[in-house]
Amino acid sequence: MNNDPYYNFCLEEIRFYTEKINEIIKEGIKDPKKYYEESKSEWKKIYQMIPVMYMMNQIEDEKK
Repeated sequence: MNNDPYYNFCLEEIRFYTEKINEIIKEGIKDPKKYYEESKSEWKKIYQMIPVMYMMNQIEDEKK
């Protein structure tokens, strides 16, 4: 890894999206409908966690 945090961030982004592309190629193409539904389900769970994460963050800030 490089000492430049911006460069490292870009490398991490490349890694993340390359893995996502490979997942879509391997799983999504086999059964696009199933992949779509599972993907939407995962995002729904993430969206539902946002208020909880925000609340936890606020509690931590109050402790400081």
